[in-house]
Amino acid sequence: MMRATLWTRFAPALAVVAALSACSPGRVARDDASQSPREQATASAPRTEPSLYELDLGLTDAAGRKRRLEDFRGRPLVVSMVYTSCKSVCPRITADLRSLDRALPEDLRARTRFVLFSLDPERDTPAALTAFARAHDLDSTRWILLVSSEEDMRTLAAVLGVRFRPDEGGEIAHSAVITVVDAEGVIRHRQVGLAAETGPLVTAVRDADRAAPAADQQATTH
Repeated sequence: MMRATLWTRFAPALAVVAALSACSPGRVARDDASQSPREQATASAPRTEPSLYELDLGLTDAAGRKRRLEDFRGRPLVVSMVYTSCKSVCPRITADLRSLDRALPEDLRARTRFVLFSLDPERDTPAALTAFARAHDLDSTRWILLVSSEEDMRTLAAVLGVRFRPDEGGEIAHSAVITVVDAEGVIRHRQVGLAAETGPLVTAVRDADRAAPAADQQATTH
């Protein structure tokens, strides 16, 4: 009876995760080095996909404020998952995202938000997120770092196609997935790293931006 009750409670959320994971374009590699550029770059998602904003997840940003995915509706997002004590993959992901940021046209750059979700809820406090942002010179008006519960982190990883595996030494092996989400929360593009080329992601961000209502494109909140 207890198992049935829990399934009834979480079935709607699980259905959303399954739909987002199944419909999201692209596939995640075993590791970056094994991927060809053709495998890394993926086509834009069909408009029939479910929205990321259907997920009701509790999040906390680097300022300690409680946030919801719904807060980011109306703008294109570039999303990835990192953890602040990472010394290998995460700095590379962040550098790749900064390269993409610089490659965006100025007007599109102003509207785009970069969102980094933590893979390490236990250690990634708001203070740790703030220190990471400062270390990588991330503009807090357009870059948002978020931590969630362990359960919600696993949900996000499943939705975004991020594979991860903690080890006994506190490191977390994970895939370097970059995802572009449109104004309504639809995953439009997903790839592993930049493949030394920003073009596919710039195009994906531009397409995601075109999906935003005109009023939202002029909004100043983040």
